[in-house]
Amino acid sequence: MLNLRLYVSAVLFCFCAQMRAQITENTEVTYPNPSIGSVHWQVPNKVQQVDYKNRKLTTQSGYRLQIFIGPLDQAKKFRQDYIAAHPGSLIYLSQNIPDHVLRLGNYLSKSEAREALKEVRKEIPSAFIVDDMVEPPRIDLKD
Repeated sequence: MLNLRLYVSAVLFCFCAQMRAQITENTEVTYPNPSIGSVHWQVPNKVQQVDYKNRKLTTQSGYRLQIFIGPLDQAKKFRQDYIAAHPGSLIYLSQNIPDHVLRLGNYLSKSEAREALKEVRKEIPSAFIVDDMVEPPRIDLKD
């Protein structure tokens, strides 16, 4: 009976020591929000490691429509005007030395890009399709 008590005590001691080690391995995160209060939670390091390993650059090969090439100030103005006329448009500004280019959309297939190009060419006749790294479509999980 004494051996059983020692065994149970040893198991409980190991269990408590392991739980304490897990608690001290957590990272505490606090996000203050002056209007509401603050949020505080503990994230285990193992969860953080899995999260960091699974985070990848979320791009894949696809197509975009190039709608502008020129100096930076003109590119910014063109982008602002286009977004004002077409809210929700995805326009990407990048440098193509010495100029800057504006590219529109994230198309995974060339046929999808061709369909969009037909519409865009009604306003911008010089637009054309380019190969680019695009963002995959976003999936909204709504219940």
